[in-house]
Amino acid sequence: MPVDPRDLNTPDAFIEREASMIRLTGKHPFNAEPPLPELEKAGWLTPNELHFVRNHGPVPELNAPEHTLTITGLVNQPITLTLDDILALPRHTIAVSMACAGNRRKEQNMVKQSIGFGWGPSGVSTALWTGVFLRDVLNMRCGGVQPECNFVCFEGCDKTQKGAYGTSLPLYRCMSDHFDVMLAFQMNGDWLPPDHGYPLRLIVPGCIGGRSVKWLTKIDCSDKESTNVFHDNDNKVFPTEVQSAEQATEELWWPRPEYTLYDLNINSVITTPAQGTQLDYNELLQSGKTTYMIKGYAYTGGNRPLTRVEVSLDNGTEWRLADIKTRQNEAMDALKPTLDALETPLDNDKPRFWTWTLWQLEVPVTDLIRSADLVVRAWDVSQNTQPEKLTWNLMGMMNNCWYRVKLEWLADRALAVQCAHPTIAGPVNGGWMDRHLDAAKEDIAHVAKETKNDPSLPTFTMDQVATHSTDDDCWIIVHDKVYDCTNFLQDHPGGPSSIVICAGTDTTEEFDAIHSSKAQAMLDDYLIGYVAASDTASVSTPAMTSSATSVDEEEHANGKLLSTAPSSVSLATTVFGENDVFLNPRAWLDLTLEKKTRLSPAIHLYRFNYGTKAPLGLPVGQHMYLKLYDEELQKPVMRAYTPSDAGLGWVEFVIKVYYPQGVTPGGLFTPLLDRVRIGEQVKCKGPLGEYEYLGNGSYTIMKQPRPRADHLAMIAGGTGITPMYQILQEIIASDEEPPLISLVYCARFKDDLVLSAELDAMQKKLGKDRFHIRYILSRPPQDWDQGKGRLSHQDIHDHVFKFGINLHTSVLLCGSDTMINDCCKPMLAQERDNAFVKDQVFVF
Repeated sequence: MPVDPRDLNTPDAFIEREASMIRLTGKHPFNAEPPLPELEKAGWLTPNELHFVRNHGPVPELNAPEHTLTITGLVNQPITLTLDDILALPRHTIAVSMACAGNRRKEQNMVKQSIGFGWGPSGVSTALWTGVFLRDVLNMRCGGVQPECNFVCFEGCDKTQKGAYGTSLPLYRCMSDHFDVMLAFQMNGDWLPPDHGYPLRLIVPGCIGGRSVKWLTKIDCSDKESTNVFHDNDNKVFPTEVQSAEQATEELWWPRPEYTLYDLNINSVITTPAQGTQLDYNELLQSGKTTYMIKGYAYTGGNRPLTRVEVSLDNGTEWRLADIKTRQNEAMDALKPTLDALETPLDNDKPRFWTWTLWQLEVPVTDLIRSADLVVRAWDVSQNTQPEKLTWNLMGMMNNCWYRVKLEWLADRALAVQCAHPTIAGPVNGGWMDRHLDAAKEDIAHVAKETKNDPSLPTFTMDQVATHSTDDDCWIIVHDKVYDCTNFLQDHPGGPSSIVICAGTDTTEEFDAIHSSKAQAMLDDYLIGYVAASDTASVSTPAMTSSATSVDEEEHANGKLLSTAPSSVSLATTVFGENDVFLNPRAWLDLTLEKKTRLSPAIHLYRFNYGTKAPLGLPVGQHMYLKLYDEELQKPVMRAYTPSDAGLGWVEFVIKVYYPQGVTPGGLFTPLLDRVRIGEQVKCKGPLGEYEYLGNGSYTIMKQPRPRADHLAMIAGGTGITPMYQILQEIIASDEEPPLISLVYCARFKDDLVLSAELDAMQKKLGKDRFHIRYILSRPPQDWDQGKGRLSHQDIHDHVFKFGINLHTSVLLCGSDTMINDCCKPMLAQERDNAFVKDQVFVF
C-alpha cells in the first residue's frame, strides 16, 4: 500500500494509508473513518487499514527498540521499562470494539453545530489486541500501588499544538480483572501500525476511544485525575444549557468530573440498505425475491452483553426482533484460521462483552412497500436502550438516538425508493438530515433563476471591464456577471479597498472565499451586464495566473502596479524605484514559510520570504491578504493581516491560531496556516486598507488627508497590536517630529502580550513623557502591577487620554468586534462625544 499523495507534504508522509478512508479534517491531522459499506463488508473483525483513526496532531515516527515507558508517582517501585521488559510479562489477546465518543456526531451537527467535526456512523471498529494487562505491569514491575493512589494518568509522546495527549482512569478500573485494561503492542496479529499507537498503546475496553492513549510513554499513579488539557477540556457531555465553549469556560463546566466520559453508551446503526441504494420493489418481486435482508451493528460499554436489537418499519409503533446470532456465528467460523494463527491465542478464560454485535432482519418486500422509513434500537442486560430523538450537547458526543433510514419514493419509477441515511460522513452534503439541503435548494433555485440572462443588459469583454479599475469607477466580475460597485464602496463593511483591489478583474474566487450566499444576493442590485461569451472560456482568476507569472512579467509590462507612499515600510522611494516592490494588488503571489516561532500557546510569529530583495511595498497602516486552500470545504479561504515587520525579501506576521480542538470551536483560516510546514507556500495579495500613516502625525483615510494628529491614541486587543506596532516602528524609524503616543494593550494572559518587550524598548527610546503604555490583563498573575480585568472608562480617561483632551487626538482601534463596538466606542463617546468617535476614531 503506497503513501497517499495527500500525505506527501505533511509530517505523516512516512505512513501508508488506505485511500478509501473518509478524511474528516482535511489532509492533516489524519482523522478518518471507512465508508459504511466497506465497514460492513469487512465483517466482524475490522482490517487495520479500515479501522477508524483519531489523531490530534502529527503521528510520531518511533523506533520500538528505543521506546521506553516510565511509571512514576504513587507506586512502590518507580521504573522505566523497555518494550522487551513489557514483552516478558504474560501476554493476552482480547477482542475489543473501539468507538469514538463522536461517532454519529454529524447528526447532532445538523441540528446545531457542536465544537467537533462531522463523524459519520463508522467511527467504530473491532480488532484483536495483544499485550499485557496494566494490573500485571503495576503489580509485577512496580510492586503495586500505594494506598493514596486513586487514579492512573497516561500520556503519549505525540506533539500536538497543546502538548502530548493524555488522560486518566480510576484506579479500580485499572486493577480489576473485570475491565481488562491493557498495554497493547499488536493489532490483529501484527505490530501496531503508526496511526494506532506503534509501538505501545493503552487499550481500555468498553470505554470511549479517547481513553486509549496511543504512543504511550508515561504512566503516573496519582491521588488526582489527570490535568492534561485533553482530559480536562475534551470528551465531556454537558447539559444542553451549555451552549458555547465560552460559556463552558466562564462558568467552569470543563473541570467538573461528573461530565467526563468513560463507558460507551448503547448504540446501533443500519448498514444495509446503504446510503443511495435504490430498491425497485417490482423488480424484487418479479425476480422471486419476496424478502429483503436489513443489516447493521450494535454495541454497548461496561462489559455488559447486548440482549436484543429491534427494527421498526412504522416509526416505532411495532418492533421486530432482529437476529443477533447468525452473523456472529458465521464470523467466528470464518475467523478460525486467523485466530489459530495468532502467536498469543485469544483469551477464553471467561465471558467478555467488549465487542459489537452484527445483526440482521429479513422482512417481506410487501412490508417494505408500506414503510416510509426503517429505525433500529438495541437493548442490553441492564435494560438500557436508545432514545427516539437525539439530545444535542456542546461537544456533539455520545449520540445514540434511533438510527433512521428513510425510504423516499422515486418519481420516475413505479414502486421504487431511494434509501437515505441521516448524514454522509465528512465535509460533504447529503443524507436526509443535512441542514444545508434547504439552503442548497434555494441557491439552486436562485442560480437557475439568474442563469437566464436579462436580454436588456449588455455584455462586456474582459478588456472593457479592465478599464473600470479605480475607486471612482469600480467594476468587478463574479460568476461571469459584471457588477458596478462604485456606489457601494463606502458602505462595504470590509472597507472600499478590499473591493478596489479587485476592480476590473474576475474576483469570483476571492468573493466565494469570504462571502456567503446572502452577500451574493446583495450583488444583484449592482448587476450591469455579463461577460461576453467569447471571454468566459478564457477567464482566469488571479490565483490561476499568479503561480506562474511574476510581477515583472505581468504587472510591470502593463504599468498597473500600485505605487506606494513615501512612508511605506517597503522603502520604495529610497533604495528602489517606486514600482520595484513585491506586492501586486492584481495578482496572487507566493510567500515561502521560513520560520515559525511560538510566542504563546496560541500565538505564533510566522516569517516568510519571497525570493527577491525587493521591498514588500506595503504602506504603513495597511494590510494584505493571505490565502490557503481548504480541502475539507473544497474552496480557498483567505484573511487579511497586518505584518508585524518586513524587510528586503521577507515579511513577518503575528497571528493567533484558533485551534479546532479543545475548548474553542476553531477558525477556518488559522488552523490551515498552522499546518503549513517550513518551505511550503502561502498565497498573498495586497496592499489594501483605508488608513495610511504618512509620518510626523500626518495620515490619510481613503486617500484623503486628515488634520495632523498632535496625539496618537491606540487601543489594541490581543494580536490587534500588529497595525499599531507597524505604525510605531515607522514613528521610531522616520519621524522627526513624532506625535505624543498613548497605547492601551489588552490581553487575557501575560504571555498574550506579544511584542511587549519591543514596545517597552520603543517607549525607552521616545521617553515616557512622549509614549505612554498601559497593559491590561483579564487574567493577570498575582504579581501583576498594571491594569486588571476589563477595559474600563477609567482606563480611557487615565491612559488613552493621558495627555489631556485639549490636543488634536486621533484614536486607532484594533480588536474583536465585541471589544470595539460594545466597549471602546461607547466609552470613548462617554469621555468625549459621539462626534469625536465618528470623526477621530479609526478601526482597523
